[in-house]
Amino acid sequence: MRALRAWDVAFAVVVAVHLAAQAVDSRVLADGTQVLLVPALAGAVWSRSGLPHRSAALRAYAGGLVFSWIGDAAPRVLEGDAGFVAMVSAFLVAQVCFLATFLLLSRRRPSLGVIVGYLAGFVALFAACASGAGTLLPLVAVYGIVLVAVASTATTVSRRVGLGGVLFFFSDSLIALESFSSWYETPLHDVLVMTTYIAAQILFATGLLGRWRADQRAASSQPSPATGASSTRPDPSRRSSSSGSSTG
Repeated sequence: MRALRAWDVAFAVVVAVHLAAQAVDSRVLADGTQVLLVPALAGAVWSRSGLPHRSAALRAYAGGLVFSWIGDAAPRVLEGDAGFVAMVSAFLVAQVCFLATFLLLSRRRPSLGVIVGYLAGFVALFAACASGAGTLLPLVAVYGIVLVAVASTATTVSRRVGLGGVLFFFSDSLIALESFSSWYETPLHDVLVMTTYIAAQILFATGLLGRWRADQRAASSQPSPATGASSTRPDPSRRSSSSGSSTG
């Protein structure tokens, strides 16, 4: 319990300091705390009891967090286009891991309306960014398509995870607009991007934890095969005693 609270407090402190640093444009503090966000979140998640440690979905989610951290750290190590390409590439792998997580937990297909809505948003975003993306346009296109798949599939896991997909799509759209469009500009860009990104990661984490807890409760409420079989199988001792009394 103490470890759980410690990680929760640590994550909350890192988030608060990071967003405050973004708001006052303290780049050193903002960069330093950004690389701590995902590790603190991972600590908060893995300090919970009852995680399905042998689950392929949990391993895929762990991969998503690892590559999210690499994506957060890459622009702090590399400069210019190299840093941007490394960031997008790392988050592309992270999104593939998230997609695998959601597919493993999904019991239905995303609705057609959700898919069409995200595709329409991606087409509009692609059109707004195409002229400024240059040689990075193929990478942007691939990332956008994967992001549409992730956000759509997230709706099949739970409402909370689905909302996380919405915020991830929104946050990444702002990054694309700021990087490639000529008309987008807002003084609160960094704060808005990081607020929605952090919220998306929190919703993914808490939504998945809730789903795994629900699955565990459902599994524990079902009788074991041995119990179920014994409740319906006739008792041999009763059968023999009754047959003995009838013959006597």
